Amino acid sequence: MKSLLCDHLVVGAGSTGLAVADHLLRRGTGSVILIDALDSPQEGPTGGRIPLLAPRGVAWAPIVERARELYEGWTDWIEIDPELRRCGALLPVSPSSTPPTAQTLLDAPDSSRRWSSLQDTGLRCFHEPEAATVDPVAVASALMWRIRKVGGHFLPRSSLTSMEEKSDGVHFCAGVRTGTAGSIYICTGTDSLRWLDRLGLRHHYHAETVSRFTLELDDELPPIIYWQDERAMLFERGDGYHELLMISDVVAEHGDAPSVDWDRYASFREVWRQWIPLFEDSQTLNAMASHQVSRLDRPDPLISAGGRIVFPGACGEFSQLLFPALAEMSVEGQLAGNVGGLLEDPSR
Repeated sequence: MKSLLCDHLVVGAGSTGLAVADHLLRRGTGSVILIDALDSPQEGPTGGRIPLLAPRGVAWAPIVERARELYEGWTDWIEIDPELRRCGALLPVSPSSTPPTAQTLLDAPDSSRRWSSLQDTGLRCFHEPEAATVDPVAVASALMWRIRKVGGHFLPRSSLTSMEEKSDGVHFCAGVRTGTAGSIYICTGTDSLRWLDRLGLRHHYHAETVSRFTLELDDELPPIIYWQDERAMLFERGDGYHELLMISDVVAEHGDAPSVDWDRYASFREVWRQWIPLFEDSQTLNAMASHQVSRLDRPDPLISAGGRIVFPGACGEFSQLLFPALAEMSVEGQLAGNVGGLLEDPSR
């Protein structure tokens, strides 16, 4: 079988991998091959619309602004509406909460007047008007359509099994095929962390467990509620159901299967049922757990000693908003000749 030769190999056709391939093709930097273990990127994200939330902090401000610009510009660039819908989010106030200037503070009666399913318990909330929802399948479909239109190649059912960085490129094996790429971008979720460990690249990313519960609630709730300190969110999926997402503070170990945190789920509903009485009798239709990659202090892509192997990075629940900008940062850094070092974080 003929070897694969390309200027850029993107591993993983999830949202970040698709965005990386898109940014490379926009710049006309050579041939791009995208591989994934699945038959198509649409096999991954399911379950309706998902929330786009922005992290707080000065370090994140430029990347948040750029991510929103990219989302807004996609309609013209990829010629298909990615179905971004700005709806705002409600953020319950805690003693440690500090609102950005863009957020409005709502007293308890204000929230209950706007959304009849919320009770006036004296709880104050911030309202984030820039929060939005998006259909991840629509985004993946639009990006894949654009990638194929402008000359990118997609190889399904191809998993990366080995790679070695050399002076003439990165020699790799994907499925039954071998090849050489000028650069490789690793965009395979928590599996990316195993590759970073194999390469000896020190980093501050970790895997964490996300429990997801599908609930049947009415539509008189805010489109998105985000409990910042508890890292939990409730949002309307666009298919008549709500999803409660809860992120564990416990770092997941490599190889551990994710498990649903039923105890936390029961405790959370008990604590918040006075503010959201629908929690009292709502039916849990489905529950599942997964792992995600996170780093919430600083948005730094990682790059290898030779500058040919790149990990764009991820930031937990904020990745769905920020992945276009993280992908752009990693592509521009690699093309500019940035290099890291074995056992080093290039941002240090």
